[in-house]
Amino acid sequence: MKNLLKMTIAVLAFSGLSNAQGQKIANEIRNYMNAESSEEVIEVKDKAGKTHYVRSAATTTAHHIGGQNTSTNTVVFDAFNAHPEWKDMNVVVDWTGSMYSYVGQVVRWHHVNKDKQLMNSIVLFNDGDDKMRQGRSGKQIGKTGGIYFPNHLDIEDFLKTVATAVDNGGGGDSQENDVEAIIAAQAQDQTGNDFVLIADATPIRDISLVHQIKRPVHVILCDHVSPDYITLARTTGGSITWPGGYTDYSQVECTQHHVTICDHHHSHDMACHVH
Repeated sequence: MKNLLKMTIAVLAFSGLSNAQGQKIANEIRNYMNAESSEEVIEVKDKAGKTHYVRSAATTTAHHIGGQNTSTNTVVFDAFNAHPEWKDMNVVVDWTGSMYSYVGQVVRWHHVNKDKQLMNSIVLFNDGDDKMRQGRSGKQIGKTGGIYFPNHLDIEDFLKTVATAVDNGGGGDSQENDVEAIIAAQAQDQTGNDFVLIADATPIRDISLVHQIKRPVHVILCDHVSPDYITLARTTGGSITWPGGYTDYSQVECTQHHVTICDHHHSHDMACHVH
């Protein structure tokens, strides 16, 4: 009985800490979204050569979300600024611990540039709500779960869902269910619009399901490029952005032995080569 009581107290204590963490992250995202803007205006040309102007989402002071300084890596801002042609996108975000600062960038850019209509929907996934830690059965490809559909048009609903997804866990292992989350977003959305996936370079648990995705996926990687994300972007005719680079697969014909890859540099010049 004493051991059972200790275990119950430990579970309740952990639950309290977890719930506090979720609300903390939600509050930090709210503060970041509402932070004072630098007011800088960025001029950029889309693929058709048309000039667009976007407001920089940079803040005048540093902000932290989940212990990560959002000013150290602005790859999400950079990608959205560079692609004004991205309209009404279905944004899918890896919502495990290392990624909290990046969903902050999504929300802030969307808030600062409301007229650009970046998002049609947003989906968060945490790879199964810590099923392994909770002692539940293993993760099944295509049915791992931990997928959330916050309302990006209602900030209170959005932040409530953000907190819940944090509290429910961060996956518990290195692989993520990126493709399952994109397929879920595809089933929810009838517009036919493209996807933007924001993730890190961890392996994709369900990359074998990639052919179920029927629209381009534009991947924003917050660290380095890894093979699963090349497969995802190339197979769907999308693209990959990472800190310092960009690869566009939309006009590439891929075969088993011959792939043309185009690197998009900060100057927005296209340098193509064959692998």
